[in-house]
Amino acid sequence: MGDPKVTGLRSAEFQVPELKLATKFYEENWGLEVAAADRDTVYLRGTGTAHHSLILREGGEKKLLAVNLAADNKTAVDGLYEKARGLGASVEAPEELGGPAGGYGFVFHDLHGRDYRISSDITEHAKKPAAKDRPVKISHVVLNSPDREAQSSQFIDLLGFKLSDRTGYMDFIRCSSDHHAIAYTTIDSPTLNHVAFEMPSHNALMYGAGRMKQTGYPTEWGVGRHGPGNNIFAYFVDPNGYVIEYTAEVQQVDDSYKVGMPEDWERPPELQGDDWGFADGASDRMRAHTK
Repeated sequence: MGDPKVTGLRSAEFQVPELKLATKFYEENWGLEVAAADRDTVYLRGTGTAHHSLILREGGEKKLLAVNLAADNKTAVDGLYEKARGLGASVEAPEELGGPAGGYGFVFHDLHGRDYRISSDITEHAKKPAAKDRPVKISHVVLNSPDREAQSSQFIDLLGFKLSDRTGYMDFIRCSSDHHAIAYTTIDSPTLNHVAFEMPSHNALMYGAGRMKQTGYPTEWGVGRHGPGNNIFAYFVDPNGYVIEYTAEVQQVDDSYKVGMPEDWERPPELQGDDWGFADGASDRMRAHTK
């Protein structure tokens, strides 16, 4: 086989203090569906084929436990493990994975010690018809990094990601045709910024945002359209302080895409990160929870 690479984003894993309450929020307010559960863990899915897009694990206060990534098969998993280990990355040996989704994978630690599980042979569901107000899948994860360019380079060099765009404060990297699966933003603490879930359309995003508003969760930023990725956005804060995003119309790119540099993404400050110029800036509450 050729150079092994990561081929997709599977899910994110959140630690929560009260599993039952967190599950209720993500089902009734956010629009996910329970795919499987055990004593202290719930797996939630969208309408797409992925077994789950979000894992909730009971155990304490807000903490991102892992980001789960995809590889094509066991050979690719083994190849990525050997490449990462050979280049000095911190990794844990591949093994058969437990849990309801099964699979085979290994754990990769980034420059700040965060966990990424790279796996293949994960159980999938039959795809459901797109719903007018429910997410299809996880779209991307944004992580804070004291050295975002070095962190992006690690994923590009070791895992086969590609740089899509670099602004004055963010790197957007991809592992599929989606403009980005991961973005790193310059913040001194290596923490979670936010997790985005893909809605099937602009209309679906508005229905989802409306449901959130009507059930007591106002939009913290949006509705607007980002520059890099050209995606529509609406941000919220969940009951445990996780910043979550509905997104739609994520730009699809291939190797012909011209990588943007900071000078390409200079925008008037009054746009507040929204190319439409409609959304006010992110709320103080959201900013506090993205650090």
